[in-house]
Amino acid sequence: MYPSRGKRGGETHHGQAPRMRPAARVRRMFPSSVHGSSSADHGAAAVEFALLLPLLLLIVLGIVDFGRMLNAQVTLTQAAREGSRLVALGQPNVPSRTQAAATGLSPVGVAILSACPTGAGPASNGVVQASYTFQFTPGLGYVVSLFGGAGLSGQMTLSAQGVMPCET
Repeated sequence: MYPSRGKRGGETHHGQAPRMRPAARVRRMFPSSVHGSSSADHGAAAVEFALLLPLLLLIVLGIVDFGRMLNAQVTLTQAAREGSRLVALGQPNVPSRTQAAATGLSPVGVAILSACPTGAGPASNGVVQASYTFQFTPGLGYVVSLFGGAGLSGQMTLSAQGVMPCET
């Protein structure tokens, strides 16, 4: 890769001074304490990693749990809409059918806030409210309590309301 030295001590076979390799040039510019790493540096990196690992895990688990909570809220909202549609059409078994529409969530509380009487027409609305207690990952309870959760239990009650005009 680099030309070999010629017959004279400090010159190459082209009659030029020998080129210095880039790594050797860097080593001469910087002392070994700046450029190289000693075994003490490896220990310091391990300590820094050990100090930051709980914070990084808390952030990652928080992101995952927030995604789970958002999915539960969307599912609950869709179930409340389905329940209000059933009430608006005058269908039977609204609570059980609303709970069935909330796939993956159990138990879901369903309350019919406003039913559609026969012949009500679109002037009145059918209103259904659905609720679900979401359980966060253990260990995130303190962080959840900072943002409105109930104590250190790591639970948050989600609720959704569906409103549809009556069609009976």
